[in-house]
Amino acid sequence: MKRPVSLGNLVFPSFLIAVFLVFLGNCTNYSTTSSVQAPPTLISITNNGNSNFTIKVRAQNPELIFQGYRLFEAPTEALAQNPTDLNQGAQCLLAQASIVQPIEYLFEVDPSSNPNTAGVSCRIFATITPGNYISLRTLGLAVNLANSTSSYRVSPPSNTLIVP
Repeated sequence: MKRPVSLGNLVFPSFLIAVFLVFLGNCTNYSTTSSVQAPPTLISITNNGNSNFTIKVRAQNPELIFQGYRLFEAPTEALAQNPTDLNQGAQCLLAQASIVQPIEYLFEVDPSSNPNTAGVSCRIFATITPGNYISLRTLGLAVNLANSTSSYRVSPPSNTLIVP
């Protein structure tokens, strides 16, 4: 015997579909400006010898547009945090799977092409000079839908550390 279809069984699903369609049609609150990434915090830097350094970094960047970090070095704190060209500097791109919020990362700064040491999240191929200051900025992907281009956007600077 067939069960009779009650009005309540038809009205509620239809109501949910109608609310969803109204919400979808009226959703015009979106931004055309790029998201600003949070800068990382530098915890410590250790000289491992042979121009190899380990930097402990605390960061939280789980967004899909997050790409990695860019290291800046300069003889003064102000220049390390505010370089004349934000495209200069050594960068490290992370795979999306390695992003967790929040976490302490270990980065290696080494000019050689050696593989990462165990436990190192990111290797920055650069030479840094003892006595100079370093700063990091977060890289985010900015996509322009109008002309189908993309570029990196950089965060405000992190704090600085003096290279030992």
